[in-house]
Amino acid sequence: MFNQIKEEIAKDIAKVAKCDFEIAFASIENGKFGDISSKIAFTLSKERKENPAKIAPEIAKELQKNQWVQRIEATGPYINFYFSPETYGKIIEEILKREFEYGRSKGKSNANKIMIEFPSVNPNKPWHIGHLRNGLLGDSVARILEAAGHKVERMDYIDDLGLQVAQSLWGFLNFDAKPHGKFDMWLGEQYVGVSKKFEEDKDIVEQVRETLKEMEEGNNEIANAARDLTEKCVKAQYETAFNYGIYHDVLVFESDIMRVIFKAGIEYIKKNNAIELETEGKNAGCWVVKLEGEGEFANMENPDKVLIRSDGTAVYTGKDVIFHLWKFGQLKDEFTYEPFIVQPNGKTAYKTSKKGKQMNHGNAQQCINVIGVEQAYPQKVIAEVFRRLNLTQQAANHHHLAYEQVGLPEGKFSGRKGTWLGYTADELLEEAKERVMQKIKPEIEQTEKEEISRKVAVGAIRFAFLKIGSEKKITFKWEDALNMEGDSGPYAQYAYVRTKSILAKSKEAPEAIAPSYNESEKQLTLKLAQLPQIVEKAAKEHSPQIISTYSLEVAALFSSFYNASPVLIAEDEKTRKSRLAITKATGIVLKNSLELLGIECPQKM
Repeated sequence: MFNQIKEEIAKDIAKVAKCDFEIAFASIENGKFGDISSKIAFTLSKERKENPAKIAPEIAKELQKNQWVQRIEATGPYINFYFSPETYGKIIEEILKREFEYGRSKGKSNANKIMIEFPSVNPNKPWHIGHLRNGLLGDSVARILEAAGHKVERMDYIDDLGLQVAQSLWGFLNFDAKPHGKFDMWLGEQYVGVSKKFEEDKDIVEQVRETLKEMEEGNNEIANAARDLTEKCVKAQYETAFNYGIYHDVLVFESDIMRVIFKAGIEYIKKNNAIELETEGKNAGCWVVKLEGEGEFANMENPDKVLIRSDGTAVYTGKDVIFHLWKFGQLKDEFTYEPFIVQPNGKTAYKTSKKGKQMNHGNAQQCINVIGVEQAYPQKVIAEVFRRLNLTQQAANHHHLAYEQVGLPEGKFSGRKGTWLGYTADELLEEAKERVMQKIKPEIEQTEKEEISRKVAVGAIRFAFLKIGSEKKITFKWEDALNMEGDSGPYAQYAYVRTKSILAKSKEAPEAIAPSYNESEKQLTLKLAQLPQIVEKAAKEHSPQIISTYSLEVAALFSSFYNASPVLIAEDEKTRKSRLAITKATGIVLKNSLELLGIECPQKM
């Protein structure tokens, strides 16, 4: 409805100002001075070569009030529109009517598919808090895109042919084959020990290289053992993911990429001028993307990128180019899939496999890769290769959602050195639950305490990661992640719980229409009206931070409203019912926005 109001105002502005509707609509923003404002005078001033502060009052004078607007006036270069009490009531009515669909766009049957790849953790260790940032970003962006009406496929790339897996498999077969505890944690600890041996003993280095070679060849005992080891590890990692509310649709294993689409992919990228065969120098016999002096690569030292080695094998970026050709439907999908795991949300995550059936995975129109900022160069190479393959649309729709590192106050994480120990996502959550449990009133029943502590702990951690833009580094500190007040998930959760508490104490039914609205009621209602626009903006920018900021603003305005406008002891029945309606609408908006961040709202705190 808020968009409908803006559209009607934009039509009137376009008619009076004699400009395009789209220009008029784009000029409308949220409450510069009025309930909403137009900066159309700035646009027109460039054409007319007049002061925008002179143009604005001229247009405002000719605009007519409508069913939504009771007053129009210019303030400097802005045209300000003030809503009628009925408009505020209609906004609240719409929220109450749509309830938990409010803020969500209806998905279209012909909507383009967006494939989002995350977190792609090496399958030989548990998630540390750096991996958790990746998983939370991917999960939340997927939720936001779905809310904006897009068809989304959550994909996890499993690198089961990497050197790290070969080291872990060698350790399992020759060093320690007696797992204990959570499998990924045990395997990660073992990997730390094997890495030390790998650095110290040349014979072990050779044995691990031979293990890797057999893994890459496939169809042998070593390859089968590697696949079994990685699947056990990924299932343990997914226990962590599920505890944080993170789910997937499909897992694609690198061993299956090599078996199914690798050969066709190499032929695809060779049969054009996208890459060149080097005949001399250090890259003789290699197929290379020549990037020297090209655009954004112009100032790089040694920007040329080898995709295929002289022995016919592909480097990591070469494999990634092939994989993205499949993602965008440029290679025939000959993968077969079988169930991997039934997830707590009731949906089955499928995996690529030698057996199983063909399914409609991949063939996306947009691809988002949640990968660390240090991978910017290879991601740019992929897009450049696509442009040279004349896949310009696909290149434009290949998005790198880069994120900065999560570090400790004393430095970065290292998989080989094991500095992630004590900072796994599992340990973080357990510590959070314990800290939350200590704050819950002792009279609450134990089962309910555990449920509250789980929801608040997950909410606190998710919010602490998602409130910060992905382009910024996070230095993880317990006091920030588990802060129970202010700029935090628990603060927004508590605002929701307060709305439920107020409604539970009243025996009157909420009613949206009131004879007038005071300033605190207006400000809160206008903020609630923005949720659909906020979701659109967050989806367009792939930014959960926008939702985080919005939910805090709603919580803060609700607190101001609650203090300035007593609900249960309001002076008359109509005002009480109206404020109850605003309270209920606030609860709906808080719940809906927090769900986009993967945060559940408890009924008590």
